[in-house]
Amino acid sequence: MEGAVAELVSKIQVYVYPRRIRVKEFFNDFDPLKHGRCTLINFARAVNMLGMTGLSEEEVDALAEHFTDHGAHVAPPAIVNYIKFCEAIDQVYIVGSPDEHHMSCSPSTTQLMSFKPQSPEEEERFMHALHRLAALCKARGLLFKQVFFDIDRAPVASPARTSPFMGGKVTREQFIKRFPFKKEFPLEDVELLANNYMTDKGDVHFMAMHNDISEVSSHEPPPVPRSDLVLKPDDSEWSQGLYTIVDKLRAKVVEKRIRIKEYFQDFDHLKKGFCKASQVKTVLTICDLGKIVTAADYEELLHRYEREDGMFCYGDFCADVDREFAMPNLEKDPLAQTSMPDSTSTMVARRNKVLLSPDRLKQWEWLESKIRSKVQRHRINLLPSFKAVLMDMDRSNCQHITKNQFHRVMQSMGFDLSEDDVNLLGNVYCDLGDHIIFNYVDFLKSVDVPSEDVELAVAQLQAPYKGDEISHYFDARGKVIPADSGIVA
Repeated sequence: MEGAVAELVSKIQVYVYPRRIRVKEFFNDFDPLKHGRCTLINFARAVNMLGMTGLSEEEVDALAEHFTDHGAHVAPPAIVNYIKFCEAIDQVYIVGSPDEHHMSCSPSTTQLMSFKPQSPEEEERFMHALHRLAALCKARGLLFKQVFFDIDRAPVASPARTSPFMGGKVTREQFIKRFPFKKEFPLEDVELLANNYMTDKGDVHFMAMHNDISEVSSHEPPPVPRSDLVLKPDDSEWSQGLYTIVDKLRAKVVEKRIRIKEYFQDFDHLKKGFCKASQVKTVLTICDLGKIVTAADYEELLHRYEREDGMFCYGDFCADVDREFAMPNLEKDPLAQTSMPDSTSTMVARRNKVLLSPDRLKQWEWLESKIRSKVQRHRINLLPSFKAVLMDMDRSNCQHITKNQFHRVMQSMGFDLSEDDVNLLGNVYCDLGDHIIFNYVDFLKSVDVPSEDVELAVAQLQAPYKGDEISHYFDARGKVIPADSGIVA
């Protein structure tokens, strides 16, 4: 490609790149057969339709002559190969093109600006200002080109508008006036940036500045904040580890008052008392018991009730679980007495406490006796105080609060407990399988023991109604019973 034609192509590239113009669209009407060639007159018309005012007729003719095809297959007058011309212009949109006149993604790499730094100090000052501008745009989430879009994109004709429509340029005065960081940048740095991006006509190419800022700063979104769950190592031994899975399921069945045998019989049409091992999980899930059964517990169940052929003996399993409801072979022992399930029957499923060492138990007994003596000495009624403070902490009346809330309540009532004391009490009264939820009702029963008279009064108040009793001194009609009558009430 000749030097003059290469300069013309580069000039057209500088014009079409900020406007994102595809030159081939202007030649489609002049090539109805789509063979890639047009006449010399139509080539000039298409180039003029681009809107460039700086091309003369001689320069258009030079371009047409350079892209004219010669050969036997070329039929005049359509001899100008506009496809090659469009490919040469579109090289500006291709990143990494080997063409020597290729433009990168930033128009600032083309010869748009006439000002060049005169010294290394001034060049260093300019790069420092450019990096500061990029850092501020990134920190404040500002799109730099958006600041000047209302000036650059205004479709209203105005005598003061010297830059072309959507050209990516504004005047020097407009750039200084609209610069977004006037407090952070002195006027000398703003003028330095404007001089470095000034075109031949005296306009400031803000789009080139925006592209250079985009190359410096990263457009990747900031990392999403995360809060990964990191569990602290817990070496505590829990009370439920002393029970088998059958004991846990038995307590849960008593608590829910369900008969699990009926659910197993849905999978055993012949009622032989056996089902598949996979159906055990289904039955436990239907009964809402699968949450407490781990993989190790499931293997323990299969090992205990599985037959040689892999079938699960649910008959024996249900008999062991229902032992709290009914005593087997009760008809053979007429004198045997049965009792209804109470809270102790479901304690295995409802409570899970930490197993303390003997030393820790002695420390707990000493600490609790210290609290109990202070309650008795100062006559502190803890339950009303707890109820008054816990109105917002235990609205559902579940008899549990957090350990931190318990510490705050005790401090409000004058009990100065250290962090180790609270942790020790938490190991005793955190009975839901964690170190957070505190059973304050059991704590109050232990440290605020009522007197015998109060217990008797509460027992009489809660006793069932017995009706009117006959007095020792009056009969049913209200007459006085003589002392020697011998009537024993």
